[in-house]
Amino acid sequence: MNNLKILKELNVLYVDDDVKACEHLSLILNYYFNTVFIANNGEEAFDIYNKKTCHLLIVDYDMPIMNGYEFLSKIRETDTNISAFIISSYDDKIKLKNAIKLNLLEYMCKPYELSELKNVLLRFSKEIEKKNLLKFTITNTSYYDMSKKIIVDKNINYPLTSFEVKIIEYLLENENKIVRYDILLDILKSTNQKSLITIIYNINKKLPSKIIHNVKDLGYKMSR
Repeated sequence: MNNLKILKELNVLYVDDDVKACEHLSLILNYYFNTVFIANNGEEAFDIYNKKTCHLLIVDYDMPIMNGYEFLSKIRETDTNISAFIISSYDDKIKLKNAIKLNLLEYMCKPYELSELKNVLLRFSKEIEKKNLLKFTITNTSYYDMSKKIIVDKNINYPLTSFEVKIIEYLLENENKIVRYDILLDILKSTNQKSLITIIYNINKKLPSKIIHNVKDLGYKMSR
């Protein structure tokens, strides 16, 4: 598989106080990633990080309110796994020394070539594959493979329909939360609740244990 294709399953948070830089880079990132979240300072970024599912952080060093180093230092207090890299306007030895502590993919100086960015994204995608971060464990013998869109149990593959994929991935993203019927129906672009019930039933049939539960009169909840 082309490593960069994996990125279409992932979300990136890009943090920069330069509005024009945000507009330019977000266009490129939208080509590679599923969703691109934008913040203009570390405080905004931290709020998005806590509310959304982010897989990669691209952060400018110099920003008002909370700069890139402060933001990533705060992230690293509780999350040592999420991949991140810094973009800086200056090749500053002190900033570089600080950045080493943050376990970064890269420290990139502006202006940079598109090829440099692509190389970092390739390294990130290989890291995702190596860590199996697109495989969600269901039981000791089974998992959902987001890159292949299949459930695997005891080395047997169970393919999913496009509707089943949309539902299982949304529920995984909101694991242990009740997701209302209307939200799931909106994902399916349907008003037919019976079709939703059938899709959930079919997903559960392909799972070694039932992990999607109906919460009466409210919606569904996934608990692994």
